[in-house]
Amino acid sequence: MTSLEYKEKMLGVVHVDKEKKIIVSHVTIRQSIFFLHLRLVAIEIIAAIGLIVFLSLVLEPSVKERLGDNSILFNIPFFLMLVTVKLTVMICVIIQWLNEYYEITTGEVIYKKGFFFKKEERHIFEHIGSVKLEQGILGRLFNFGTLKLFNWTKEKYVYLYLIHNPMKYQKILEELLPDVDKSEQVFRKHILEPENDSI
Repeated sequence: MTSLEYKEKMLGVVHVDKEKKIIVSHVTIRQSIFFLHLRLVAIEIIAAIGLIVFLSLVLEPSVKERLGDNSILFNIPFFLMLVTVKLTVMICVIIQWLNEYYEITTGEVIYKKGFFFKKEERHIFEHIGSVKLEQGILGRLFNFGTLKLFNWTKEKYVYLYLIHNPMKYQKILEELLPDVDKSEQVFRKHILEPENDSI
């Protein structure tokens, strides 16, 4: 074995018809980053509303008279507390997003959740009977959707909920599950994608 072949073997590169292919043992999928941004914007809006309400109460003439010149000193701890609470909530939201994900391996789909208390659900490909894609108009615009897998042994659906680029992962699952039933429920797909009419 030459050093080049050894390096390629270590990197997981396999030659097939003079093409290079990379072998991947698993794929990690998270909820679309669109929803992380949405949560962070919501936190900013709630903090701004809280600040406006607080300032409207503090700037009221009767409260201003009671506080006198100490109104500025009274506001500094409030601002520090607000910034600390907002930062803590934002860090918690980001950590939750990072620690909740799906893994597709060559033999199963694994759902992992939790930072301190880890939770894991495994769904073997042999038990999955169908793969369905659900995607609305917002999902088409921002490229997210839900993959719905039917686990026939548990007689329930397994959801890969609001993941980024669901069509890509649907194709990966269809390649790994060649005998599975496939379907799509995409909102107004025919309007957003022109059909190829052949005569």
